[in-house]
Amino acid sequence: ASDGANAGQMAAERLGVGMDKISVEMGDSALPPAPVSGGSISTASVCSAVMKACDAIREKLFAAAAGKGAPLAGSGNAKLDLKDEEVVTETGKSAKLADVFKAMQVGAIEEYAEFAPKGSSPEALSKLYAGQSEFHGGENDEDSVKYAFGAEFVEVRINSYTREIRVPRIVGAFAAGRIMNTRTARSQLMGGMIWGIGQALHEATEIDQRHARYVNRDLQDYLVPVNADIKQVDVILVPEIDHQVNPAGVKGLGELGNVGTAAAVGSAVYHATGKRIRDLPIRIDDLIG
Repeated sequence: ASDGANAGQMAAERLGVGMDKISVEMGDSALPPAPVSGGSISTASVCSAVMKACDAIREKLFAAAAGKGAPLAGSGNAKLDLKDEEVVTETGKSAKLADVFKAMQVGAIEEYAEFAPKGSSPEALSKLYAGQSEFHGGENDEDSVKYAFGAEFVEVRINSYTREIRVPRIVGAFAAGRIMNTRTARSQLMGGMIWGIGQALHEATEIDQRHARYVNRDLQDYLVPVNADIKQVDVILVPEIDHQVNPAGVKGLGELGNVGTAAAVGSAVYHATGKRIRDLPIRIDDLIG
């Protein structure tokens, strides 16, 4: 759902219309192919393709708006933009999109765009049409680094008698290129940090070695953090502009929030107890003795 909302936001921004005028269709095999919804790639990939398609539409609208006999004829080299359903110039002149469409004598403009990140193989798009996604990460680029970055800081409290571990405060600072939606991005990162606390202190898959069966196969027995385990969680979005990563300047942040959490908790436990625990989850037994 967030991928569709972000794609709609990109389209609304590039075309100068409100979100209520945008309809996004996804998840239908009759539509063009897209990468899998995972691996922190969806928003960056989809928004870049949407941006390319919208920019092609913009060029057609600008050419029509400033052409001979058009609403903005004679604008010369004035920079054009789309805003509030109008083509506007830097000098303050404007023309309604409805009038530009009339000048073009069309009722709609349709554009098709494809996006493959720099460094992808020549067969990347043909593979996508065949149902085979090709992943291209930041480590594959020879001349630039395209990772999202994060740093996390935790405060832990350990009971001197029972050795119970609590995390009353966690702070994360993240730079992930352009943030399409601060609300969903903040929620995604906060959820990842909470997930990381679960990884560090709660979650483990227990297997019955005799019968090769999962012992804790439901949420009654598989431990995850609950409200009582989570206190203060602060997310800091560090502004970052990266025009090289992709046309939209967007980086993935799907898993970014939980990558450093367990390491931060482990380091805090070491700082408090002098014990360096390298197996997860960190249990009370690990701190006794």
